[in-house]
This record gives sequence, C-alpha cells and structure tokens, in this order.
Amino acid sequence: MKIGITNLCFGFNEQRFGEKLIFDRFSLEVGDENPVSILGPSGCGKTTLLRLMAGLLKPRSGEIKGPGNSSFVFQEPRLLPWLTVLENVILPIKKTMGREGAEKRGQYILELVSLDHKAAAYPGELSGGQQQRASIARAFAYPAPVLFMDEPFQSLDIPLRIELMAMTLSLLTEEQRLCIVVTHDPREAIYLGRRIIVLGNASQGIIFDEPVDMAPEERAYTSPGHSHLEARLLKALESRNNA
Repeated sequence: MKIGITNLCFGFNEQRFGEKLIFDRFSLEVGDENPVSILGPSGCGKTTLLRLMAGLLKPRSGEIKGPGNSSFVFQEPRLLPWLTVLENVILPIKKTMGREGAEKRGQYILELVSLDHKAAAYPGELSGGQQQRASIARAFAYPAPVLFMDEPFQSLDIPLRIELMAMTLSLLTEEQRLCIVVTHDPREAIYLGRRIIVLGNASQGIIFDEPVDMAPEERAYTSPGHSHLEARLLKALESRNNA
C-alpha cells in the first residue's frame, strides 16, 4: 500500500491576515518503509497532512492518491463514555461484520493489547494509558489498509509511552498495514519509524527524509545510535525554526 502526494497546495483562511499557506507544491510518497514517522514542532502542518492523506480535508490544488479508507488514532482516546470497552472497540465494524463477528474480532484485538480483562468496563473506569490502549485497539479492529496516528502518546509519561509504542509495533506485526504517525518528539520518531520525515515551513517543504535501518535495541532512548540520530533531527528542527 502506498500514498502519493503531488504538488499539494493547502492553506487556512485567517480572518485578519488572509490565507496562511501550510503546503506549497508539496510532494511525497510513502509506503516502502513502514511505519513512517512525521516529525515537526506544533503548527508545522503534521496533523493537517494526516487529515489530507486520510481524506478528511481537501487540498486547494494538487493530487493525493491513497487507499480510500483508513483508521485514525487521535491525541485523545475519544471513547464513548456510555459504551463498554468492547462496545467502543467494535463500534466501527458492527455493521459490516455483524454483532457476533464484531465481538469475536474485538475480543481478539483486546487480547493483543492486554485489555481483554477490561472488556466490560466503561472508559471512566480506565487509566489514561488503558484508555489509549482501547483507542488503539479500536483503530486496529477496523481492517483498513492504512493507520494514521496523531501524537497518540503525548499525554503519557515516558515508561508508559515506550510500553505503548512497543505494543503498537507488535500489533503491526500481527495486523499488517501502513502506519503513519506524527509526533513533535524526535525520540518517538526514532523508536517507531522505519522512515523519518521532518517538515519545514511551506517554502521549505521536507527538510529531512531518511530510512532508519536500526535494530530494536538501537532504537532504545539510551543507545548511542539513538542519541546520534536524535542530534541530527534536532539540528533539522533548528534549521526549520531559523528559516
């Protein structure tokens, strides 16, 4: 599965200042390396780019070729509080799979995220980490060819963040699909990404784009290889801010 973007132009209209251009003749193809980390500071267009690729926003001009359907993990879990964990997970698949098939699928995914013991609980009874596990489970329950993740670990402490990132990589082994994750944290980008892209401003476009061929132990926050790549990413981010 690949997503191709060609000569994308997109901006937001600001009442006082006119249009703020986010992407100007922007081109990108993803799909050969998986997962893909898209890195950049707040306001650089990371979330906008995800929403454009997912078809949630329409470009002013240019072309985006993608799968037509996808699943999405947002910054917040966005679970419905009146539904149980299992009911939240199967919500996107009940109509297509039927109740029995959806519940079987949901239970399987909950086992993969170690949340099967909370299937009958309500979101308010879960910790923040458990709520995000349920949100990730819901995204994986839906059999879309592409998974978009919009800074899904930002509100978690570092040990829990690492645990859920490792869980996500394990899920991608079991439930294969193209995964594109955005983050403002270089450490997350390195831990997750087999390719890392750093966004500049509209005139700069992409300012860093490399495959990351590192063994799992090299991706650990404390490894020398991780530290070296993190320094390079921070330098790229600094060049973006100074432009």
